[in-house]
Amino acid sequence: MNPDDRDALIRYDQLAARVYQERRMPTGTRDLILALGWVTLRDPHRHDPTRLIWERTRDVLNADNKRMWELIAEDAPRYDARLTESSTPNGCQAPMIRVSRLCGRSTVHGFSEFDPATGWSRYWGFCNRPRCREYAKPIWERAKHSATKRPEPIPNTGGLLPLFFSWNWRDKYTKASNLIYTIHGWKEPSYGLSADEWPEVSGQEKPKAFPKLRLIASGGEIVTPVGPKLVAVKQ
Repeated sequence: MNPDDRDALIRYDQLAARVYQERRMPTGTRDLILALGWVTLRDPHRHDPTRLIWERTRDVLNADNKRMWELIAEDAPRYDARLTESSTPNGCQAPMIRVSRLCGRSTVHGFSEFDPATGWSRYWGFCNRPRCREYAKPIWERAKHSATKRPEPIPNTGGLLPLFFSWNWRDKYTKASNLIYTIHGWKEPSYGLSADEWPEVSGQEKPKAFPKLRLIASGGEIVTPVGPKLVAVKQ
C-alpha cells in the first residue's frame, strides 16, 4: 500500500466514523455520503478518468438517476414545520382545573405561534368548551402578533452533504427542487447551505464541521480529481 492509498484509507475511516456519530443523519443521506466517500477515496476505479464519480456512486447504491436526485432533495437545507410541531399534544391543550392534565378533547380551534428567535412554529389546539376558549384567548393574541414579527426560520433539516463535501450544492439542490415535488420551490436559506453554519438552537444538537472532500464538477457531472483534496474547516 503506497502512502496515498494509506492516507485515503485513514480519511475514509474518519469520514465513516463522523457520519455514524451524526444523530440527525437520515438513512438515505448517510448512504449517499458513505458512497461518495467510498468512490472518492477507496474505490479501485477511482483513478480511471473514464468513470465519473456520479456514475460510480449510482452503481454503488444500485440507484437510478431519479433516486439520486431524491437523495439530494432529502438533504436540501430548509425549515420543516412538521418537525417542530410533531411534539404538540393531541387534543385540546387547555389545562384541567381539578386534575393535573390537559383537557384532551377534540380540537375545534387551532393556530400556530412563532418563536421570535428561531422563527419556528408551535401549534396550539383547543376545544369548544367555554373555559378552554377563554384560556386560549391570550395565547391567540400573542400568536397573532408573533406572525408579524416572525424572522426567517432557521433550517431544521438537511444541510449535511455540504458538511462533508465541497461542491456546487446550491445548483444541485435547485435542480432537485425542479425534479422532485417534495421540495418544489426550494429557496436557499440566508443562514447558509451547511448545517454547521446555522445558529445553534436550544435543545437541538448542532452538527460539527468536518474537513471537506472537494468534488470536481465537469460537464454537469462529478469527475474524479487528481487526488481527493481536503478543504480545511473554518475555525
